[in-house]
Amino acid sequence: MIIFKSDIFREHKRRPPKGFTLVELLVVISIIAVLLGILMPALGSVRRQAKSIVCMSNIRQLSLAFVIYTDNYNGYAMPSVGSSGVYWWGKKIVSGVNAGIDHKQGFVWPYLKSELSASSVYQCPSQAFGSYNLQGKPPNQPDDPKWITSTYGYNGYYLSPPQSGWYGIRNQPWKKIANIKQPATVLAFADTLIDMDCTGKNPILINNFSIDPPYIYNSGKWNKNISPTTCFRHNEKTNVVFVDGHCKAMDTEGAKYASATAKTGSIGKSNAPYYVPDFLEW
Repeated sequence: MIIFKSDIFREHKRRPPKGFTLVELLVVISIIAVLLGILMPALGSVRRQAKSIVCMSNIRQLSLAFVIYTDNYNGYAMPSVGSSGVYWWGKKIVSGVNAGIDHKQGFVWPYLKSELSASSVYQCPSQAFGSYNLQGKPPNQPDDPKWITSTYGYNGYYLSPPQSGWYGIRNQPWKKIANIKQPATVLAFADTLIDMDCTGKNPILINNFSIDPPYIYNSGKWNKNISPTTCFRHNEKTNVVFVDGHCKAMDTEGAKYASATAKTGSIGKSNAPYYVPDFLEW
């Protein structure tokens, strides 16, 4: 019998293509699921690390603005709060057609011309807009991006006591940067947040313009602060920049969170050396 090549070709074309069996398909799906299970935590970790890096860059820029400010004001540190509702990040305008935050009146604006927005240098990317209440918003106003201020705090409590927003320390001297004995250990800016519910049962999270220390000075004595504002939102760490300009990620150094929900507390259990290094002399 003679078989022609054309007959072989026709026979080959008639054979149905071989596909995956159900078992093979399930095996492939299982392998993909396992790989995703392995990769997703790693991808999440990379994403969190990327946000932390952006955050560190933000506070570094705030630090540069802080340094230039001191150069322009005879070496004196920047105030936290000025007159007429002016803060380091801007001014609150509570009524009228221009109601909102005027960032151009903030103390850092001349040296860091960035708008206040959900993705600006004033905002930590790990604390998304909408995850906290707005500190600058009047109670009778709806939530709106025009009330965005900052998710970073400034250490005005130590650096500019008369203009820190704390009444009990208004008579303490305003600091000159050159006179700070250990500028490499004193905080200038850090991640901040505050939980206004001290019980921890019903968290009320608000962004905060100030790094509030573990102990607050009032009537000649130091009292434990039940709502310190340093926020450890970067995998249990906070990003900080010191007065000398170097940045670092730090943990609580053994101190307990004041609010586990907000991850707020302090670096260490004392005001020294990071918050108020000379507090025993006050």
